[in-house]
Amino acid sequence: MNPAPSPSASAFSEFSKKYSPLVDALMENFFMEKINGADHPFIRDMYAALSEYSMRDGKRIRPLLLLASYEGYKKGIRRRAEIMKLACAVELMHSFLLIQDDIIDRSPLRRGGKSLHVVLDEMFYGKTHNKRIGSDLGIVLADVLFANAMQLISSAGIGSREKDEFIRIFSRTYEMTAWGQILDITHSREKRPDLSGDWPLVISELKTAHYTIYYPLVMGYVLSGGRDDREIAAIREFSLPLGIAFQMRDDILGTFGSEKQLGKSNDSDLSEGKMTLLIKYTLDFLEGDERKKFLSLFTSKSKTKSDISGMRSMIRNSGALRMVRARHLEQVESSVSLLRRLRLSGGMKLAVEGMIEGISAINA
Repeated sequence: MNPAPSPSASAFSEFSKKYSPLVDALMENFFMEKINGADHPFIRDMYAALSEYSMRDGKRIRPLLLLASYEGYKKGIRRRAEIMKLACAVELMHSFLLIQDDIIDRSPLRRGGKSLHVVLDEMFYGKTHNKRIGSDLGIVLADVLFANAMQLISSAGIGSREKDEFIRIFSRTYEMTAWGQILDITHSREKRPDLSGDWPLVISELKTAHYTIYYPLVMGYVLSGGRDDREIAAIREFSLPLGIAFQMRDDILGTFGSEKQLGKSNDSDLSEGKMTLLIKYTLDFLEGDERKKFLSLFTSKSKTKSDISGMRSMIRNSGALRMVRARHLEQVESSVSLLRRLRLSGGMKLAVEGMIEGISAINA
């Protein structure tokens, strides 16, 4: 018999059940308006592909954190329908980044279905000599999602002061994420991995912690009317270890999890030669011929299933997996402690604590 969920896990589950369908319904209605109002059939077809990709099942963590922050800091909830548009814009930007990520990683799967560039390749198969048409179209359709997000933001009926502040933070969010993505690209498929710095942690902070945890919470805070720099600093202090824990969990599952858990292959991180904390610790811990062997496999341009299986065993046997699990737990415990300092209402603080419990669980 499974144990009963904790009060915090139940609080987050109830919050998610209440708001995730509202975010999805708003997105679905937005895409239907785009499809029905398309000036040309090809625009209708492209929006249908975007809609299917963006509407796939997901955790909706970023819009949920924005909404939890807004409700937790607001005294008397108003304009919730308008704030939902902004939460939806944040989720569209998540799809925007996933499309780019799939193209960069050459990943064929996302959220249990084909990646958008693969869908587009199949749509135009045999109609062109362009072998990269799916990737070419995916890049442009990601830009369409960015335009859609800006349309939703401009349509939100909120005060100009709050909207200006939201746009400032919104812009900063995706600039920081881009710097993290650039570092991720330059530290993948390296011929000679740069082990001189803590690049995996820098990438995790820029690419994941800011965009997944910190900025959604700050967006909700400023939309509630909050302007206290000390509270924003406290949100940041809480968010960064949690975001890094989120990435550590993702890295562990991306190497040792199942395809069902991930919605994509668990070979991709190793196949692409991504410099995760698992890899850095493995190279730190291994010595002599074992280290040379692992480094040769990791930097190989192409890897067989046997190569990847061997790398998994070496990561596990080196103690790197155990070390990342321990550091993941440290980051989670730090964020739980720092959550208490935030001036969120009790109910929303409990819901956020429930989300932390989800990040703390690694079934791999």
